[in-house]
Amino acid sequence: MSGSCKPSHVTPPPMPAPPVPRASVVLRHSVLLPALALLLAGTFQLGAPRGLAAQTLDPVELAERLRAGLDEASIAGDDDALGHSVILARRAVTAFPDDALLNHYMGYALYLLAERTMETDVRAAHGSLEEAESFLERSIEIQPIAESHALLSSALGMRIDGAASAMTLGMRSGAAMGRAKALGPDNPRVRLLEGISAFHTPSMFGGGHEAALEHFLAAIELFAEDAPESPLPAWGHAETYAWLGQTHAALGQADEARAAYERALELEPGYVWVREVLLPRLGEGLTPQGADRCGSRLRRPSRSPRGGGPPTGPPD
Repeated sequence: MSGSCKPSHVTPPPMPAPPVPRASVVLRHSVLLPALALLLAGTFQLGAPRGLAAQTLDPVELAERLRAGLDEASIAGDDDALGHSVILARRAVTAFPDDALLNHYMGYALYLLAERTMETDVRAAHGSLEEAESFLERSIEIQPIAESHALLSSALGMRIDGAASAMTLGMRSGAAMGRAKALGPDNPRVRLLEGISAFHTPSMFGGGHEAALEHFLAAIELFAEDAPESPLPAWGHAETYAWLGQTHAALGQADEARAAYERALELEPGYVWVREVLLPRLGEGLTPQGADRCGSRLRRPSRSPRGGGPPTGPPD
């Protein structure tokens, strides 16, 4: 599905990569060993998603559960649900270490966990991000999808905390985004994360609010045709409107911002970040920049979703 502000992240020019055909990333297993059934059964006793007997679980069903559970936790701002999904993902990937999607969702779960803790425990958040990177890289090694590259780019960017790390992590982040774009040129989630990065990058380095606006509008168009087969990633539609609204607000376009937030709530009525943070902020006449100056980090207000690569320079 808070603390001090960081400088803006500059994503370097992407490394070129040849287009890669989108292949199936689902590895099916027909038999679940009894010991594995007991292991996964413990996850459900801990409060993870219920309704499916442990004896019938296979990687596809686990990936479907993780996709739904992580999306619901992100939209609802539910830390407990996120924690349960992290447990389920960890046990699932332990049971099926060579399944590409389970490694992807383990990385995604840790990425979301890092966002929730970044402003209260930076060290722990960075640890979660480093672990997320390892699972995303493993997923890519087995069977790459555009979202794995894009999330890897964002996770690397979120760990930038100064000029030295910007040189190393920034290069790796840009290369990962380049591969994401080559693999998924029409993937709306890739375009969304590009827009979030641009939002936090000064215009003098190729970002800025106008550039972000272009990315978010393009992502919205791509979402109109987006229909990934389950259990492939499907997040981001309502979130794009949330970021579009922030961009309009930053540009002083309050009516457009409100319309974008309302559209986000039409898509996800339980979207806590929009309902409890962004709309009230707009009603108080605060732009995203103004809220930042008041001490609230724009990228991760108390119940925000994923945030893209972190900034490395002053706000636009």
